[in-house]
Amino acid sequence: MSLLSNFSRILFLLFCFISNPVAANNEIGKVVLIQGKPLVERQNQHLFIKRNDPLFIEDVLITPVGSKILIKLADKTTISLAENTQFELSKYQFDKKAQTSDVSFKMLKGAFRTLTGSIGKQKQPKFEIHTPVATIGVRGTEFWGGMIFSDSLDVTMLEGKGVYIKNEHGQVEITRPGDGTMVSKGMKPSEVSMWSDEKLQKAAAATELKQQRQNQSDDYLNY
Repeated sequence: MSLLSNFSRILFLLFCFISNPVAANNEIGKVVLIQGKPLVERQNQHLFIKRNDPLFIEDVLITPVGSKILIKLADKTTISLAENTQFELSKYQFDKKAQTSDVSFKMLKGAFRTLTGSIGKQKQPKFEIHTPVATIGVRGTEFWGGMIFSDSLDVTMLEGKGVYIKNEHGQVEITRPGDGTMVSKGMKPSEVSMWSDEKLQKAAAATELKQQRQNQSDDYLNY
């Protein structure tokens, strides 16, 4: 192979590296646990994902029926997704030293459960999850959101400082564990009220990953 051909090949590989966000090392977290056969939509491709696979900005996580996934981000935030969910990792900026953050994700359908890590301990965290009917923002907490009980969005806080839910029609804030709200299309969030134990249990079950091997649990704790 000629020197010119070698040089052309190097240029081509360099171009691919620069134009590919995955190759450019935009890793923001990893897959910790899976159930079933979840996928990721990445650069117009649908790929099956497995435990310990890296995740990147703009990845869309997809959990078909019978599939669930638990991920952990760089700041130790964990997110578990129920089956039949689509969840986009749109934007993730976290600076531990400067104590700043700017996180914006999208739940396109389904349900999720989130426990914030270092971001939730910041004085002014910016962590929002956008849904088709409202935006959910956290002030350092564990919370659940989903559109599986009806066509409306349900949100509850499980532990922590608070969760706000807002759209163009209004805003409410949840400050007591077990309280929740519901948001229907074109409507403001409902008044905050205590969820029944049955509803809380159904929500938890939807995003719980079961029948995991012991070594998978160890990976979750040590990641």
